[in-house]
Amino acid sequence: MKRFMVVFILACILLAIPILGFRYEESRQRNPISQVNMVEFNEIMKCLEGLPDMTQEAVNAELRDREVSFSYTILDKNEEVLYRSEEDPISASSIHSATKNRDTIRMIRIKDEVAGYLIIHNKMGKMEKEITDSQVKWYGIGAVLLLASFLLLSLWLYFYVIRPFDQMKEFAASVAAGDLDKPLQMDRGNAFGAFTESFDIMREELRDARQKEYAANLSKKELVAQLSHDIKTPVASIKAMSEVMEATTKEGADQEKLHSIGMKADQIDALVSNLFSVTLHEMEKLAVNLSEEESSSLEKVIRDADYKKRIRKLIIPDCLIQCDKIRMYQVISNIISNSYKYADTEILVESELEENYLCIHFSDLGGGVEESELSLITEQYHRGKNAEGIQGTGLGLYISKELMESMSGSLEVVNTRTGLKVSLYFKMS
Repeated sequence: MKRFMVVFILACILLAIPILGFRYEESRQRNPISQVNMVEFNEIMKCLEGLPDMTQEAVNAELRDREVSFSYTILDKNEEVLYRSEEDPISASSIHSATKNRDTIRMIRIKDEVAGYLIIHNKMGKMEKEITDSQVKWYGIGAVLLLASFLLLSLWLYFYVIRPFDQMKEFAASVAAGDLDKPLQMDRGNAFGAFTESFDIMREELRDARQKEYAANLSKKELVAQLSHDIKTPVASIKAMSEVMEATTKEGADQEKLHSIGMKADQIDALVSNLFSVTLHEMEKLAVNLSEEESSSLEKVIRDADYKKRIRKLIIPDCLIQCDKIRMYQVISNIISNSYKYADTEILVESELEENYLCIHFSDLGGGVEESELSLITEQYHRGKNAEGIQGTGLGLYISKELMESMSGSLEVVNTRTGLKVSLYFKMS
């Protein structure tokens, strides 16, 4: 708010400059320079009326060295110009032109006869023209300063209001999409500086809450899987004992009851097996809705997921691919997040067209993983030795692989000379 007030005051000062300048120029132009000094006027009249004859030589000799504060012209009685105090384009050359210009006209009498005319020039027309020119000048300066003030205010609004608001909007969209790893850049200097830290704390709390919820769900599912496995053992024993007793019993009624016990044991075993397999198959069943997308959308997804700006090369050929945009973002975000977590190096992204697939390769410089673990890191719950001390569940690449296969594509992981390379294969339409 303080910066806004400084910008606003500065803009007001810039706008006030041309107004004050114009008022100063107007007051200077309207200085009483057009007023006639009566003492000087009377002296000129006295000199002219004291001449023996109104000739050009006599008038020039009398007035040539005389300095006065106003401009004037001397005409003889035939309205011929005898003398001008200064060369002026608007100087009167006759009584008619002097009257038209609203000049002051005084008759010069010598021996009680009209010998000529003293015309004092009216400079108001010239002054009005100068004031008009001054208005144009100062209004031009005002327009330039107004534009400068507008640009200054626009820049301030963009850098301290609009851009931070857009960043917060993108952050909110990212959080809504489920990306809780990308931090919000904090700047207390902008209009939303007081809120950015709170928003980022909210993101961290949501991430922690989601991880705790996930851990709780995982614990429940593991408990269900363990109980399912434990239940299968006594059920198998019950089934085996019922079969033995059925084989050794000769009574028909007892055999029928024992046979029923075996059938019920089979039903329980089938239900427990289904529960066990479903629990272990996936922590969460993810729906995939395929659609045709332009490959250029991949570039935006990769750029958005790369919030640390580690990708140094990104060129993707134009084509149409089959994918689910939401699941595609989850897969790419998971791969880049894994690179941040385990390699923390630059990421090289390469692409190529291979038969009916668009291949996107993500390579880091982290040294890769051991060859014995390479085929296992896409398995459920498996984490490499390089993951010790790093938070995780071992499901990221497993779920990513499952999603890519659900989108008619695939995910492959190989070691390179410099690090680990993860390749995504998107089927082209």
